[in-house]
Amino acid sequence: MEQNRKESQKFTCYFCNKTIENETATGHTAVCGNVLVPCPNKCGSYIRRLDLRKHDRECVNRTMKSPPRFFKSNEYALIDGPNVTQVTSSLGRNGMTKTDSRVQEEIHKLSRKLSDLEIHVAKSQVTNQTYETLKNNLMQQNLDLEKLKYQSKVSFDWKNNTEIALNNIKQSLSSIQHSKRETDSNVAGLQNRLGILKRMLDQVNYLKDSFFREQAFNRQVDANFEQNINDVKSHFSQENALTLAILNDVKDTTETFREEISKLKNGLDEHTAKFTNIIFDLRAASQIASEALEKLEIHERECQEMKKELNQLKLDVEILEGLSCSNELTSRPGRLLWKVTDVETKMMKAKEFGSVAKSPIFYSHDYGYRIRVLMYMNGLKKWKDRYALLCIHVLKGEYDMLLRWPCHIEGTITIRDLKDLDKPKPFSKYINAKRHAGDEESEEPQESSSSYIFIPHSTLLKSGHLQEDTLFIDVKIQQNGKQETSL
Repeated sequence: MEQNRKESQKFTCYFCNKTIENETATGHTAVCGNVLVPCPNKCGSYIRRLDLRKHDRECVNRTMKSPPRFFKSNEYALIDGPNVTQVTSSLGRNGMTKTDSRVQEEIHKLSRKLSDLEIHVAKSQVTNQTYETLKNNLMQQNLDLEKLKYQSKVSFDWKNNTEIALNNIKQSLSSIQHSKRETDSNVAGLQNRLGILKRMLDQVNYLKDSFFREQAFNRQVDANFEQNINDVKSHFSQENALTLAILNDVKDTTETFREEISKLKNGLDEHTAKFTNIIFDLRAASQIASEALEKLEIHERECQEMKKELNQLKLDVEILEGLSCSNELTSRPGRLLWKVTDVETKMMKAKEFGSVAKSPIFYSHDYGYRIRVLMYMNGLKKWKDRYALLCIHVLKGEYDMLLRWPCHIEGTITIRDLKDLDKPKPFSKYINAKRHAGDEESEEPQESSSSYIFIPHSTLLKSGHLQEDTLFIDVKIQQNGKQETSL
């Protein structure tokens, strides 16, 4: 299953957002059309692999593979400040295309004449003099053809030079236009700054007028304040005389209060001493109460433990009674069909007291290990109220001296389907037990340990598994050569 999972692993491409199957991420990235690659002409751009051809035609660094178009004449621009005047514009829209076509037509006509002459010479019987004449004509035609080729080359060079001059003029024009735009923007910025400066001057004038008005107002306020100070001084002298008279009366009253306070202080000291004695008595009573509460809690814990042990003892007695009433032939070595009755009652006791359900005792094989199955119906610790825990407990047996230790017992635990007996759907889990001796204490259940199996309550109490408050748990122990008793 792990090999199939590795072979059929899927992934989503980061560049094209497609789901890729049966292909590695490195292999797909090497051919993906949406991956960004650097320009082969080294212009500094990064282009999608699909757009390389289009960029190659538009790239500024690409090599010219075809000669530029011919023009009859060029356009020159005379630059005078910010104005541009266009002069000598006798260029046609087709440039040198018509001249090239005429040259090609002449060359083609001469080539046809030459071929006709060669055919005529081959087919007809002519004299030596006629042949010499034809030969001279042919040589003359070849010379004319070479002249036309030379003229074509000259016109081609002239066209290249014309295009270079035109490109230089266009670049100069673009730089002038750029300078004009910068000058316009600078002029606009200066105009804005002049407007701001004008507004600032208006505000300064306004602030100057406001300052003069505030200065006149402050002078008037200072005069009024000086008049008020003189009035306050005269009023203060009158109030000072009244205050001295009141202070004398306050001194007499303070002496009277001091005498009364000293009397109250003596009474307060007596009450403080009484209150201290009361606090000491309360602390002693609180310590006695706390000790009594601790003893009460200890008694309650002991009662809980006794209740738990009593319930476990009742459960064990019920199991022993069931074993005494059942036939011993219901189980055979290596196999146990455990009938769990009163499941709801046992689940309530497990939730309240943490009791453990124990299966009948059976042997792993003939003359083998003496074992039983323990079931924590309500789980333990973090599995509480969600899972049931089952494990194999190895007990002391009659044949332990003939068996190999430590033991390794493997098997399956199955909850039988009681609803559909024709097409049952049981629930099975693998379980094992590794013990160094019989009746060894079980360690606490660990999530990673296979000695404990975890069954959800929803599965354990499923309607197909639970009928008439009864479960059937089928335990099968695997038989191997290591478990055989040496007889």
